[in-house]
Amino acid sequence: MPDIYFDCASTTLPEQAVLDTFARVSVEDFANASSTHALGNKAYRMLEKAREQIASYFHLDPSEVIFTSGATEGNNLAIKGVSYHCRSWGRTIVTTKAEHPSVLNVYHELEREGFRTIFLDYDKEGKLDLRQLENVLDEHVSLVSVMAVNNETGYVFDTRKVYDIVHEKSRAKLLVDATQAIGKEDIDTLAYDLLTFSGHKIGGLKGSGALLKRKSVQLDAQILGGGQENGYRSGTSPVPLDCSLATALRLSLRSLPERRENASRLNAFLREGLGTIDEVEILSGKNTTPFILSFALNRHKGSVVQEALSAKGIYVSTKSACSSREEGYSYVIRNAGYPERTARNAIRLSFCGRESIEDGKRFLERLKDVLSTISTEE
Repeated sequence: MPDIYFDCASTTLPEQAVLDTFARVSVEDFANASSTHALGNKAYRMLEKAREQIASYFHLDPSEVIFTSGATEGNNLAIKGVSYHCRSWGRTIVTTKAEHPSVLNVYHELEREGFRTIFLDYDKEGKLDLRQLENVLDEHVSLVSVMAVNNETGYVFDTRKVYDIVHEKSRAKLLVDATQAIGKEDIDTLAYDLLTFSGHKIGGLKGSGALLKRKSVQLDAQILGGGQENGYRSGTSPVPLDCSLATALRLSLRSLPERRENASRLNAFLREGLGTIDEVEILSGKNTTPFILSFALNRHKGSVVQEALSAKGIYVSTKSACSSREEGYSYVIRNAGYPERTARNAIRLSFCGRESIEDGKRFLERLKDVLSTISTEE
């Protein structure tokens, strides 16, 4: 492991038990789960066992679990699948301005195809404009997509209230991107119609994930072929990855209370320490998960500080890992109402819940050292 890794919202170190599951199933159940011979049937049983395990954690029927390569694929399948299926009557789709690119970019693509897209506002405390949501819902809205926890600021959006409003005011279905909520926050198992998450955010492997789809939701498949995953996601089933996802989810949920307590202590310690640095502005308010802490610098360039910290063995992010190599500012922070300078110089700390206060002390020491030695932004 690196010296101090505060970038768990980007990806996490795989659990050893997850690696063991992947290795074992890769060898013992290597056959194609669609083959009808004995070895294929054995692999199929392993696949369905993993599906049943995941379904049990969400109180679902196993048929409501669709294995994917991660939340990006799940979001694409859910958004396009519902929108295309309902386009004869519902060509309006709604989401928030804080969503991950795997949601926003799909909405923009559908907008180019003639769909009407509406983007909801939120404030600096991460509170969605629910009145705006109520006002835009009508008989032409087919889908609303709201993330459970924002990946940059840690905002916890009230998906329970959103779900109730959506189902009271429209025929629409609610998609919850729970990528940053699984293993961090308790999930309301009744407050969504579709839900996505990725394995590599919870100690699992990259390339694993799931879309949970209620039986009442109808969507058009986006990948056609052999009809795997009940026809919603064709392609040879990656049984080792799917089994490893079930293992990662089990371990993440089991350890959540202890990890959340640890993350809360570290978060509070870092908030206090960062508060002693004049140029720091904390961006993660009270309504945020303890696993993510975002702050901005008003005299130094965030990307330069990140690079300097990296040279000292401290690993943090400046914005979403999916867009961090692109120049510019964080649209999540800018859309919350902060000035562009703040959005351009934000730094995100994110934890798995196994970091120590000593890690926090070393981070603060090295951050102060970096800020005292590198040039300020002109």
